[in-house]
Amino acid sequence: MGQIRNIKAHFSSERMYFENSIGREFDFTQSTGPYEYLLGALSGCYYKTLLSIPHNSKWGNVEITVTGEKRDEEPTTLKKTVLDIKVRNAEDEDEFRSLAKKASELCSIYSTISKVSDMELRISFI
Repeated sequence: MGQIRNIKAHFSSERMYFENSIGREFDFTQSTGPYEYLLGALSGCYYKTLLSIPHNSKWGNVEITVTGEKRDEEPTTLKKTVLDIKVRNAEDEDEFRSLAKKASELCSIYSTISKVSDMELRISFI
């Protein structure tokens, strides 16, 4: 059996939020709604997948800015999704690019979103 993940969402006139299995709460607000959580989940899944791929080189901090453009027509799924990846102190830029490509093929959330959205990786080294 695959790994089971679970959240519980609560919706009332006073507050809308979800909580994870250890009780940490995440509010739905005008600036942190469902799509912000989806794009945040994408960045986390993508980076954890990248780290799980065997590699020889090291790198420093990585910053991933994820931008999603929603369709105007319904259903308003993502039309285009861009992961803008900034990498500090990469020992081997070619290896990192190769890992980034492989992560896009293996990341489950990336794969799911790619069914409805054009996906783009942008990688820059600092």
